[in-house]
Amino acid sequence: MYSIGVDIGGSHITCCMYEHSNKYLNEKTLVYRKVNTKGSKEEILKTWVCAISKTIELSGVSIKGIGIAMPGPFDYFEGISLISNVDKFESLYEVNIRKELSKDLSINPSEIRFINDATAFSITEALIGNATNYQRLIAITLGTGFGSSFLINGQPVIEADNVPKGGFLYDKMYQGQLADDVFSTRGIIKKYKELSGREVGNVRELCENIEKDEKAVQVFQWFGNELGNFLKLYVTDFQGGIVVIGGNIAKAFTYFEKQLKLQLPAVKVCVSDFGEEAAIIGSALLLDDAYYDKLKPTLKLM
Repeated sequence: MYSIGVDIGGSHITCCMYEHSNKYLNEKTLVYRKVNTKGSKEEILKTWVCAISKTIELSGVSIKGIGIAMPGPFDYFEGISLISNVDKFESLYEVNIRKELSKDLSINPSEIRFINDATAFSITEALIGNATNYQRLIAITLGTGFGSSFLINGQPVIEADNVPKGGFLYDKMYQGQLADDVFSTRGIIKKYKELSGREVGNVRELCENIEKDEKAVQVFQWFGNELGNFLKLYVTDFQGGIVVIGGNIAKAFTYFEKQLKLQLPAVKVCVSDFGEEAAIIGSALLLDDAYYDKLKPTLKLM
């Protein structure tokens, strides 16, 4: 079986064909396009349709359908965008994306499926990644924001006594600040300025200079320690067996790994092997009907 995985970002769309039998993302079919997220409905959808159509053309096979990883808020079960007041995708508010794409791509609406982008990453890890042999997984994405997802036996859990509402951690408070403001690129940059008095553009800059910049070393040690301290309560309550980390900051894992693991000695902690492809694969996996049928009740609550 073949399906198309799609990752919708804040400024781009990435599509690729996934071969389910071989658990293989065919990178020869990968298409990346910049998107004007402040554009009209017609402009945004045209860019998406062109990108997806190109991947289908490059695949040269009959596809089962399309899975799409979308940022929220979004009605993932019905396929309707609820994004508003965030200076992106405003023109898609309350638009039924499933119907629009079905019409323009000539694909049955039931074969166009949606999932939250952070959850797509976690599904990949649970079904074919590092967490395959673990019953309980906590997946976090570290980048411009702080994403999270809790899974049991490969299924996201968003309503339970031992899971934060929605599986979200970004909106929790930590030492008087939103976790999203601490465990993200801006949190690292802010801490570096506090320690050094200097400004830095991004996390990659810190990594490039870490061998000659003691303050950069200290920032990552601080980050690992504080992230572990924040996560330990949720890991304990959930009885998690593994924590898998993704997102751009995961590329700096080696610099905060020791401090993070010291705070979380009872679980395995590792970085995703899939990198930026995780969300694409996770969305493509939605075309497995048996899995998707089990996922539907959760999608209705997202």
